[in-house]
Amino acid sequence: MRSITIKNFALKIFKNKVYFTILFLTILFIDIFIKTNVEDLSYRYFSKSLVIISLFLFYCINKFGSLNAFKFNTIVISLVFFLIGDLLIINHLNPVFFTSAMILFVIGKIMYCINFSNNRDFNLTRLLPFCLFSFILMVSVLILVIDNLGDYFLPVLLYFFITLLMFLFAYLRKSDVNAKSYYQVFLGMFIFLLSETIFLIKTFYIPIPYNQTLIMLTYGLAQYFIIIGLVNEQKLPDPFGLNNSSF
Repeated sequence: MRSITIKNFALKIFKNKVYFTILFLTILFIDIFIKTNVEDLSYRYFSKSLVIISLFLFYCINKFGSLNAFKFNTIVISLVFFLIGDLLIINHLNPVFFTSAMILFVIGKIMYCINFSNNRDFNLTRLLPFCLFSFILMVSVLILVIDNLGDYFLPVLLYFFITLLMFLFAYLRKSDVNAKSYYQVFLGMFIFLLSETIFLIKTFYIPIPYNQTLIMLTYGLAQYFIIIGLVNEQKLPDPFGLNNSSF
């Protein structure tokens, strides 16, 4: 009886977006505190894993059975890869762990891209300013860090390019989903891009004040807005009958 009560209480938290938001922010701030104040990495492996695990449970509890398996599984797979990558990147001074984490993050981002994609036509004039912004940002960041990249040039180039590609697919969701979901995911992607930029500049250029706090805070908030946006997603009717029903 007690186990049923605990289960119902947990489900109530994960099904209520306000309760979950409070829980998630608590987990995120605890992880940031441990990251910035506790030297023993074993605590960090636990606290950081809870950030993605909580989002994983929130997504699965709210979306399981409510959309096609393909779309659902892309996010499940993405979060699993992000979780493993998050644990490996804790020991980022180890080049093997660092490279492995980057690969896992790229796979996770590709899964997000697949989920965000749709068959709707897009407005080329609307797309051009976005492409120009992405190009300028990518070149600007690379100019800052290129002298210190060494053997990491191609991995970092691919890593940042995939992030911009994910941003693009999030941008192109506008005509495919409801406004609330679109803007939440897009905000998440904007914060994600900010987090990646801070991370690259801090790692390969110069230290940034409070970078440890900023990187984890922006990363956690980015993942939160992306996932809650996907939970709130409602597909808009397609006047041309091109919805992804084949998936």
